[in-house]
Amino acid sequence: MAIKTGKQHQAEPSAALVGESEQLGPQRSVVLIRHGTTFWNVEKKYLGHTDIALLPDANEELAILREQCRDLAWDAVYCSDLLRCRQTLAHIAPLAASEARLDRRLRENDFGEWEGLTYEQLKHNPIYRSWIDHPQEVTPPGGEAWYSFAERMDSFLDEHLWLDETVSPAGEIYKPDPRTAQRILIVTHGGVIRYMLSRLLDGVGFWDTHVIPGQAIQVHLQKQGGRWLGRRVSFPPIGL
Repeated sequence: MAIKTGKQHQAEPSAALVGESEQLGPQRSVVLIRHGTTFWNVEKKYLGHTDIALLPDANEELAILREQCRDLAWDAVYCSDLLRCRQTLAHIAPLAASEARLDRRLRENDFGEWEGLTYEQLKHNPIYRSWIDHPQEVTPPGGEAWYSFAERMDSFLDEHLWLDETVSPAGEIYKPDPRTAQRILIVTHGGVIRYMLSRLLDGVGFWDTHVIPGQAIQVHLQKQGGRWLGRRVSFPPIGL
């Protein structure tokens, strides 16, 4: 059952498109939204698991995104359990927020002892310098190892994006009609979005995407020959 955030406008697919969709297999539309701005973002401090709120002017900052989402409907909504993401979802899609599934796996990487510090404060730290050059091999003191971060991201992707069988927010298990796009909204963090895009899009690395607070990025997924293939498309609207 779709989660509606407003009036839904969806054209009937042509016979040609339906035939092509059946041939290629299921398709999905995934919208990844980074939370709005916090004080630590403004101050360029490392912000991972520290749970702080959005800036007081978040409603104004997210007004355009809220309007873009107003008439969209979602088949599934997932959100990081941290406050800044929950607040962002409440601002842009309040009806969907009440049905969202909060998931700790969607948290940003944990920067440990570097949380709340800036590049200027850390730039002479040899461990930090090594981490900048080789983040997959060096772990912030008291923080999260890259393999742990990647493992929880892959777990989420395996459960909610790669499988043909899907669990709705109401807990119902269903298999989407190959002719019908499953629309998924994910509100999360910059590092999470970078990692997901590196998995969803061929040839895209972790550092290849710059994600600003309050930005929405949409990916169209199509299953072909047993493999999900992704391409980035414009947002809004959701269209396949």
